[in-house]
Amino acid sequence: MQQASIDKEEHNRRQAELFNKKTKDFSAPLPPEITERQQRIVDVVPDLGPGSRVMDVGSGTGCLIPHMHQTGIQDILAVDLAEDLLAKAREQYGTSSTLGNDHGFRTWVGDVESVPAYQGPFDVAFFNAVFGNVYDQREALLRTSLLLRPGGHIVISHPLGRAWHERLREGDAEIVPHALPDRPTLERLITDLPLRLRSFQDDPDLYLTLLQACASPVPPAYLIQGRPLELEGEVVAGFGRGSSRMGVPTANIAPGPLAAKLEGLPLGVYFGWAQLDAGPEQPEEDSAVHKMAMNIGRRPSIEDGTDITVEVHILHSFAASDFRGRQLRVVVGGFIRPEMRFGSLDELIARIKSDVGIAKAQLDLPEHQLCKAHEMFVR
Repeated sequence: MQQASIDKEEHNRRQAELFNKKTKDFSAPLPPEITERQQRIVDVVPDLGPGSRVMDVGSGTGCLIPHMHQTGIQDILAVDLAEDLLAKAREQYGTSSTLGNDHGFRTWVGDVESVPAYQGPFDVAFFNAVFGNVYDQREALLRTSLLLRPGGHIVISHPLGRAWHERLREGDAEIVPHALPDRPTLERLITDLPLRLRSFQDDPDLYLTLLQACASPVPPAYLIQGRPLELEGEVVAGFGRGSSRMGVPTANIAPGPLAAKLEGLPLGVYFGWAQLDAGPEQPEEDSAVHKMAMNIGRRPSIEDGTDITVEVHILHSFAASDFRGRQLRVVVGGFIRPEMRFGSLDELIARIKSDVGIAKAQLDLPEHQLCKAHEMFVR
């Protein structure tokens, strides 16, 4: 769900240009009925208080911030494309520093996809009167979910309701490219994201949705149910990026022979166990069963990433480095996250390291230890 007519950079530029011109309008006092609904928007999140860290996406001049302060919240990151709006917010609420570990009011000029991990993790992210304006709604939710603490929340709201927002969109679909999703649309939007729909309110004068990040870093729907997924194939030449550029060596399996098993699987990162037939000349431990993290996807962060690849990162230090032509067996235990595009190589590497950490932790659980002794593996 993204705006196809222009790219994201141009979309964001136009948003910033328009809303910077509206600083005076957004600084005007709001009617009492609107401020009452804004308090309800903040209050929908359970257990918020002085220790909570909040991200306010599309914060503008900070209309939700007084209501956060009433709840005791002080640690707030205001995110907006319009620098002039944020400057007005800083005049009113002051600033701490740009350091993510400093409590207080901070601002970030950009969209939510540009917010670095060090600014979080957040207990809640608010999208108030802005979700229809983002370039790609699914990508915004995905990136936000990765900035949340396990069990954190996302609030999507509009204090004038979905019908009012739709009339606004009809008047200027370039600035407001998306409708606020109805319940079925929202459920489809989060199908393969680590989020659950907790409440949905679609009244004529208030749109208010509460999503919650899964308490486990692994989305429950993608824990492999029943018999684990088994993959086996010959190691083929990759693209040389895993080791040379990212320091994350992978063994690629040709996806063609696995087409039937891969059909219908979400593209993304999985975890499980792997056994490489390293050969008799290699140390015995190299042919043992080891933890692994696996990517099935098109490598969207790589410029020529178009074809499906199956890249297995075996969490073991091998004596040799080239295993082309050797057999690799994989038992998949679960799903970590959907495939996503990163803004830089450093960001990609940081996320891969996080994925590896999640894989290691999950595979230490008793239910996943059982798969290490799977009948597929050669003893």
